[in-house]
Amino acid sequence: MAQVACRYCMRIRNDTSSYRTRPARHEIGSAFPRCDWHWQFVCARCGNVRNFHAIGFCPREKRLFCIDCAPEHRAARKPFWGWAYYYRLRCPWRSEWHAALDRLEFEGRHPWQLDESWKRTKQGMSPRPDLGERWSFRVEPLESVTEETSRTSWDAAAGWWTSRYSARGDVNRECVIDPALFRLLGDVRGQRILDAGCGSGYLSRILAKKGGRVVGVDHSQKLLEVARRVEKEDPLGVRFHEADLAHLSLPGEGTFDVIVSNVVLQDVVALGEAIRQLYQVLRPGGRLLFSITHPCFERPVPGTWLREPADSERVEEWRGLLLDRYFDRVALWSAPSGQQPMVGFHRTLEDYSCALHDAGFLITRMEEPTPTDDAVERRYREFADYQRVPLFLIIEAIRPHV
Repeated sequence: MAQVACRYCMRIRNDTSSYRTRPARHEIGSAFPRCDWHWQFVCARCGNVRNFHAIGFCPREKRLFCIDCAPEHRAARKPFWGWAYYYRLRCPWRSEWHAALDRLEFEGRHPWQLDESWKRTKQGMSPRPDLGERWSFRVEPLESVTEETSRTSWDAAAGWWTSRYSARGDVNRECVIDPALFRLLGDVRGQRILDAGCGSGYLSRILAKKGGRVVGVDHSQKLLEVARRVEKEDPLGVRFHEADLAHLSLPGEGTFDVIVSNVVLQDVVALGEAIRQLYQVLRPGGRLLFSITHPCFERPVPGTWLREPADSERVEEWRGLLLDRYFDRVALWSAPSGQQPMVGFHRTLEDYSCALHDAGFLITRMEEPTPTDDAVERRYREFADYQRVPLFLIIEAIRPHV
């Protein structure tokens, strides 16, 4: 039986005829068979596996690390072997920058080129026979999820969820959503603000530092424990309450000047009732500003990136976004592989606009935020695709005086 050549080797050979192709040993039956050199490698820091072009090597530590563990990474625009760039990764152990394995092989500095024992034992290469999944997903009927089910799932996922956060939120909030959100909010000094779905409280604290009088509400007891602990350690006057957005139980109608809900409403079980509750606690003339995952382009429902190969971290190898089943209102359970999943929902853009209209809101603005230029520069792989398709949507609505 004839050997199958590594597809990456063939790509390189098309650019450099002297390059020696290797036989594929992985994904042989797929459209993109791979050799050992161009397979996945294991990060010594987090234990996850990534495509070889998203793995760096620190020669002093003699350890591999992945693009997710690099505090920062950049696309170095130095063409080689038909590629227009390679990833430079900031070392998680030292104040140094290192090239990814594809560039290191090109320069003769791949650890398998430097140490024969590493090559012989295939040090660092993933032993997994297939690509595997970085995230796990499952889809269920929307009606199958109750508020209690949702609350329990978010409590169970609170540990890994909050581990992704800093005082400025996760990377999407810090670099994509919040710059637009704060610009739309303007000066909040002295305003009564409800952080609807505050989670661990990062946004509540930022708004309090900006001069707002902030109340945070969330249904997850575990996430609120984090918020209250941080507030106790560094008091800013934020009050946190445990409640479902569909049953707020807050005193007084028209209590708040502004309501902010940041990537929350797509995870609410009773969307219509939650919007009505927010309307009730907002003063006439007050504003509701909320962000959600974009209903038209949510991943993996209804959109899925078509990558070749399927684990590619190079955005130019993502052929496009496949959209399908947009009108399926479903519950989506998701988590990094091996972690407890939490539940959210896919609804249509019409569902959100109708819920606002039926509650009495007037929509005054919609914005599809994109990452800042600096964010794309510092974390290219994470944000370059956002320049092709929006992942988030911000909607501003007001409670009219009449």
